[in-house]
Amino acid sequence: MELSLFKKGGQAILLVALALSGVSARADESAVDFVPALWTYHFQSTVIPQYHGSFPAAYSGAFSLSNNPEIATSFTATLFLGAKIWDGGFVYYDPEVPAGTGLSGVNGLGDFSNGEISKVGSASLTYNTARFYFQQVLGLGGEQEKIDDDQNQVAAKMDISRLTLTAGKFALNDYFDNNAYAHDARTQFINLTFVDNLAWDFAADTHGYTMGVVAELNQKTWALRGAEVLVSTVANGPDYDWNIGQAHSENMEFEWRYGADNNAGKLRLLGYINQANMGNYQTALNQSPVNPNVVSTRTYEQKIGFGLGWEQAAGDDLGFFARAGWNDGTTETWEFVAVDQNVSFGTALKGNRWGRPDDVVGLGIAASGISSVHQAYLEAGGTDFNIGDGALNYGPEELFEVYYLYKPFKVLGLTLDFQGIQNPAYNQARGPVGIVSGRAHLEI
Repeated sequence: MELSLFKKGGQAILLVALALSGVSARADESAVDFVPALWTYHFQSTVIPQYHGSFPAAYSGAFSLSNNPEIATSFTATLFLGAKIWDGGFVYYDPEVPAGTGLSGVNGLGDFSNGEISKVGSASLTYNTARFYFQQVLGLGGEQEKIDDDQNQVAAKMDISRLTLTAGKFALNDYFDNNAYAHDARTQFINLTFVDNLAWDFAADTHGYTMGVVAELNQKTWALRGAEVLVSTVANGPDYDWNIGQAHSENMEFEWRYGADNNAGKLRLLGYINQANMGNYQTALNQSPVNPNVVSTRTYEQKIGFGLGWEQAAGDDLGFFARAGWNDGTTETWEFVAVDQNVSFGTALKGNRWGRPDDVVGLGIAASGISSVHQAYLEAGGTDFNIGDGALNYGPEELFEVYYLYKPFKVLGLTLDFQGIQNPAYNQARGPVGIVSGRAHLEI
């Protein structure tokens, strides 16, 4: 059924693209006169199968990664539609069809092995409105720049100095914690720790999206952005908590750009405050020193955290990236993954040197941890979000990932990926485990 949908969706979009090819939204880079477009249309479909073999485990619990061999596959297909409705005003709509499962039901890892699985809410094919939002760009005068056609971007000329307001349904990581080399599980690293800063427990429903507003002030060498959005009613739940007096998420990020051309770099400083109906680890331990249940302690509480991101080009084919993040770790993981601190570093190299300029090889290493009270809760037999082995011999979860992206055609990418993970779910009594992934990604 997935392959049938893949073919039909790709054929339909290809026909539309051919029919409208005379009014393409993308402008020739060499054109002297750039003509802004009235709409944009793109399509993507991604399939990621994953496998791990057996690995040593002294014991297993309700939320453990299975130590028996298993295979799991995720699938997504997305249309990216956008239109200009007046000067500086745009509307975007992304219908999405996800399906599939993650290894062990997406349990047993802090740094989960498939970043696409955050888009999947059901093993069977379902429809989801991924994004539906309005955007107004207010130019502040001065020098202009050309903005190319892209997913959720109508080609336009805009003042470099501008204020952009967005309202509706979207993903917070569309606007925050971006990185040129590690931010897209469909074309780059697959493990979540190289897609986003995992200590950022960003507001999202089961599919990874939220509702709210984003404001961004852009200047030539820096940008400042902020967002006020809804949180879920329950951890990783499909519904939003509309008790906005007590349930909300604030996010701020400052981005500094330096260098130019093939040596450009960016630094990003992120901060957030979540307020939601969350449980408290210490309260759960006080109530029950053995097999505590954090869910039974839920009340409206805050979680705060910070993140740092870096990217650096080193020529036209090599780039480096790094992230570091921290949150207070006192309340239960609410929206994303069970990580309270993490660091990651890596590099990506295009295939120019071996005559494959569209191919990419990437290598990344990362380590994640949890707070002391979070550790004590799991040691006592508690379960949290997607981890819980029934006991805990604590050690940071460490991993490396290497991938090769092969582009036989411009629109098709095929990837072979390997991840090695030490101390899955922070438990030295389990692992190490190796995970092999494949990936097929079509983009039109």
